[in-house]
Amino acid sequence: MTQEYVDQLIDKNGNPTNPYTLARAIKDATDKLVMTSGNQMAIGGTKNFTDQLTVNGRNVLLTGDAFKDAVAVPNNDIQAINESGLYHYHSTENNLPHMDNEYANGFIMAVFTDDGDYGILLFIGSLTYIEKYQGQWRTPHSVMPVKLWEGSAKLGDTVNLKSSINEFDDLQFFVNTALGQTRLRTSATNGKTRYVTQIGQTRDGKNTRSLELTIDQSDDGNSMTISQVLFNPSPGNSTQVTDTVLERIEGIRG
Repeated sequence: MTQEYVDQLIDKNGNPTNPYTLARAIKDATDKLVMTSGNQMAIGGTKNFTDQLTVNGRNVLLTGDAFKDAVAVPNNDIQAINESGLYHYHSTENNLPHMDNEYANGFIMAVFTDDGDYGILLFIGSLTYIEKYQGQWRTPHSVMPVKLWEGSAKLGDTVNLKSSINEFDDLQFFVNTALGQTRLRTSATNGKTRYVTQIGQTRDGKNTRSLELTIDQSDDGNSMTISQVLFNPSPGNSTQVTDTVLERIEGIRG
């Protein structure tokens, strides 16, 4: 059997310091603890919690109205941004990192030091970010793959990419062959040559089959050529494949 002990909190003079009823406690907390303005929670500056959080008269939380106050990219150049704030960008901006078409226009959240030498830009829709460190812009990064090319390509074809692959850390290939449709990363590299290998088994599971694409990139990284497509039925000798094998290429940052 448990016993409940109820007592009042008192100050040093023995006077009760807390309300006597639950209803009064809630009202007391609302009046005294949740302040709608003033200095509270060790956040520097004067706060206003009535409609949204503001510190020294500036909005801290983004709302729908905040996006109406977004400013244009200065000089139409992404790298000209050097102050914290909310910006809106368009596909025509200079130094805009390549993103999929649905993110060609959007918003940027910028955070910078006062001297503008250190900062970061976040492109909200595509989750792409660029860091500025010691006055120098670093390579863009994103958790989302970026489509560089889509179509149908076979042995001997050259595909032109929307952005240089030199801007990306890795590539992802959508391959469609007799072994099925697969999304593959680069399996090996040799200079500017990439090897993309697809592996599968025969229906009876007794043999392993493979298909390998050899893809050469241009010096500027803006195009790629399929120079060889070999199919190995195992057992047996490899044969050259002339059917369409490649449907899409994506860039991976970070």
